[in-house]
Amino acid sequence: MATRAFQHLVDPVFLGEIIDHIAHPIFIKDQQFRWVLLNQAFCEMVGYSREQLLGKSDFDFFPEQEARFFRAKDVEMFSSSKPVFIDEEPITDGHGNRHILATTKVPLTGPDGRVMYLVGIIHDITQLKTAQDALREANAALDQRVAERTAELHRARDELVRKERLAVLGRLAGGVAHQIRNPLGAITNAAAILRRELGPDANEVVAGALQVIHDEVWGANRIITDLLDYARVRRPSRTKLELRSVVDRVLALEEVPRIVSVALELGGLPQIEADFEQLTGAVGNLVRNAVEALPHGGTITIRGEREDTMVLLAVRDTGPGVPASIRERLFQPLVTTKPLGIGLGLTTARSLIENQGGTLRECGGAEGACFEIRLPIQPAPAVVPIVPTG
Repeated sequence: MATRAFQHLVDPVFLGEIIDHIAHPIFIKDQQFRWVLLNQAFCEMVGYSREQLLGKSDFDFFPEQEARFFRAKDVEMFSSSKPVFIDEEPITDGHGNRHILATTKVPLTGPDGRVMYLVGIIHDITQLKTAQDALREANAALDQRVAERTAELHRARDELVRKERLAVLGRLAGGVAHQIRNPLGAITNAAAILRRELGPDANEVVAGALQVIHDEVWGANRIITDLLDYARVRRPSRTKLELRSVVDRVLALEEVPRIVSVALELGGLPQIEADFEQLTGAVGNLVRNAVEALPHGGTITIRGEREDTMVLLAVRDTGPGVPASIRERLFQPLVTTKPLGIGLGLTTARSLIENQGGTLRECGGAEGACFEIRLPIQPAPAVVPIVPTG
């Protein structure tokens, strides 16, 4: 159980019996770094028998990098004659399994007081390290889930606040629009009477004033129409339809100047189930915006294609594009670049598209504006309108 060199110091049989009953691995090395005494727990841990290990060194059994580390700590103990504490060190046993150890190496002196042996006491902390690593990973995963859920809650809160604001704005829009449209009708009628009474002999100043009244009333009516459209988002009434029929209806309703050309790329699109009127209103808004972005002429391209279970409809123009300063707020109400606009058109269009189970996003680059509608080919659940009916 022990080498003869160790017999002069202690009774090896007695000492061996004692340490063999200790659960933690224990070993003793001489000044040549050879094992002279080992307990059964150490042999079982490293995977070698006591007969194989006694009189040998770490370099005879372990990978060189590990053996060099063990030797360096042995040398440190013999040189300092003080205990050496190793909080964590790896060791590969005879079966190729890797252990993580916490080892204490203490000096053992001979009769003359010189350090003659090194006593190593090992705690195998492999399971503890595995549990710590698992706990660390679980904590990281939990932190990630908490962060994701927190972000979701923030988004839900922001969406709730947005819907509340939109609901208030919708109720206000519906009420105010009806109240304003009546006096505007009276102004239009009065201007028409004046134009008829004055006839073709009206002087240039009066004719110009009447034209200003006409244009301003038309602009005010346009704003009221936007308000009413926004306030009257209802549940969709779905029917089977083709996007080509929606685009044809929009182009028939919208006044596209001759200086603006329209290019259609709509071949081979599948039928979808959606509300024809709501879809026409949303696409019409995008086409109207594109026309207004081309006061000096240009091209509007309306492209459609299938994307797996969705249908894409994109409206692109060759105008100046969406200013970077408002791109992130583009679909918020009251955000607009038009002198006479109130910023409800795109908000309404998005509500109408979401009502079909689809999405609307801006995808323009440095040149021109582009808006993409994606709609499910199969029927989607109805979305409760974000504002009450007006």
